[in-house]
Amino acid sequence: MPISATTGPQPVAIRRGLNAFAIERGLQITMVYVEEPGPPTLAFDLLESLLESEGQALVVPTLHHLAVLGYPLKIRDHLRHCTHEVLIATKPAERTC
Repeated sequence: MPISATTGPQPVAIRRGLNAFAIERGLQITMVYVEEPGPPTLAFDLLESLLESEGQALVVPTLHHLAVLGYPLKIRDHLRHCTHEVLIATKPAERTC
């Protein structure tokens, strides 16, 4: 049961894509985080919730979406070290940056 994070306005297409990605892997998204303007307090609440769960995965459109928490690769590696897989929903050919 992954948690999903995205930034900016969340078009229906993005949410559908994240859900389809999870379903393809036999997962169900239990919480969606959408970054809002202002301090990233909700992002840290998401991270705390994830770390309190047992091995729950995090689905993100791209690793860039972890930047609000710090350096994305370090955040990903820390989550993996804590037994939480970080799954990237956007295929490489679809990524723009």
